[in-house]
Amino acid sequence: MARAHPIRIELSPDMSDLVESVVQSGDFQSPDEVVAAALNAWQAQRMVGNFSVEELDSLIQQGLDSGEPIDGEESFRRLRAEFVREFGVKA
Repeated sequence: MARAHPIRIELSPDMSDLVESVVQSGDFQSPDEVVAAALNAWQAQRMVGNFSVEELDSLIQQGLDSGEPIDGEESFRRLRAEFVREFGVKA
């Protein structure tokens, strides 16, 4: 695991109360864990986008129907190239 890099953040009173409440509930052991979980969820949402469950199921099925699997590195190279073509942004 990477070494922690301390940063300082300021939260609104409502957000601070929420963090304290979930730590006190036992769902998380520390405010650090709450923030890390929130950032992980945000990152996952960005990766998945605004797809519905049905859309994701359809995409998975398309992948399964697309034929033999290819090497993971090759797959990511193709995805990055498609992303650049589609959005004009380097992935």
